[in-house]
Amino acid sequence: MKSRVFNLADNAYQFWKPFLYQETVIDFPHLRACKHQFSHPTRAENYTLYFTFSHHVFTRSYLKNETIDLPHQYPFPTSDLRVFDIQRYELSLNIPQIIATLPNQFCYHGGYSRYCSCKIHTKDGASLYYQIVYRTWKQKGKLRFHIESAYALPSRPSKAKKVNFWVICHNLLHGKKLPLPPKH
Repeated sequence: MKSRVFNLADNAYQFWKPFLYQETVIDFPHLRACKHQFSHPTRAENYTLYFTFSHHVFTRSYLKNETIDLPHQYPFPTSDLRVFDIQRYELSLNIPQIIATLPNQFCYHGGYSRYCSCKIHTKDGASLYYQIVYRTWKQKGKLRFHIESAYALPSRPSKAKKVNFWVICHNLLHGKKLPLPPKH
């Protein structure tokens, strides 16, 4: 199946190549570039958002003085080699559902003009705080959301101020400034 191209200017990958991990082929169909349409609940505005995903969603950095066997290293892109992380990969399986319900998720400012969300339930029913870091911008009339990273948090983020998802979309669509983080 050929992947659709969204003509990204930031060189973001639009799909990730499968690789062999502990004798299992790991594939990433859930992290293919995609678009979703959202309709504002009170305004007569519709938003088509184009989503792309970084490999940081399913990999982690090398730890200091860590050496990793090649089979544990995700080999793409060669300019940013990282360690495949099975926990991050398994958590990333939730991302399509989170994106589809983004207006209902708790979005907050993660600093550096990025927005984050949310709380998920694990297979055993426990709650887990899952930080999804994404960058937003408008390019050639398209509203872009690039998921830069995603990982479990040890606890709920403290002092997180909610950012209205609809404000992000409205401001992007109309070329207005995006909400800024609260000043400390």
